[in-house]
Amino acid sequence: MLKIVEETLPMISVITGMSLLFVLTYDKQEETPIVENVNSSFASEITGRDFDYSWYANAEKEIECLATNIYFEARGESFEGQKAVAFVTLNRVESDRFPNDICEVVYQAQYEVWWASHNDGYLPIRDKCQFSWYCDGKSDRIRNSSDYRDLYQLASQVIVGKYKDNTEGALWYHADHVKPIWRLDYNKIAQIDSHIFYASY
Repeated sequence: MLKIVEETLPMISVITGMSLLFVLTYDKQEETPIVENVNSSFASEITGRDFDYSWYANAEKEIECLATNIYFEARGESFEGQKAVAFVTLNRVESDRFPNDICEVVYQAQYEVWWASHNDGYLPIRDKCQFSWYCDGKSDRIRNSSDYRDLYQLASQVIVGKYKDNTEGALWYHADHVKPIWRLDYNKIAQIDSHIFYASY
């Protein structure tokens, strides 16, 4: 978390302004698709992220990636449950086990090589993603603008360190209606809403 905060402290005022602009310009029609994660490339290509961009553009994209992950993973959860998913994402950025970039963490997956060689980009293999929504075969369009607006604000606040990690450093979680075998390799930290969280210590 320290690494993320140190890298984003200069962005705080800009992020705040971005959040306000987002609210003012957001599509008010709830049923209108307003964001689409195109499954056509690796995370850097998917998100249009170019490390030659300004830090402003990178900061905006990081917020979008985190907000999108919270939206699909925990839109129906309480505020604490949404915050917990956000912190698992950021904890992975801090961990050597995962990519060191929010967007790369969110879109981490196994990709279809054949598709890449026959089409313009990459396609994630079904059920081979770190976050299941990205390759569950369902649409990745965000349709509820009100929910997304709130989660965009939450994402920016979590990134700049407004909240304490309520998962105690968890790197993994699963829904409480399933029992994946991998859970036996880690320590259960907490259950928040319908998700059970784990850490390696």
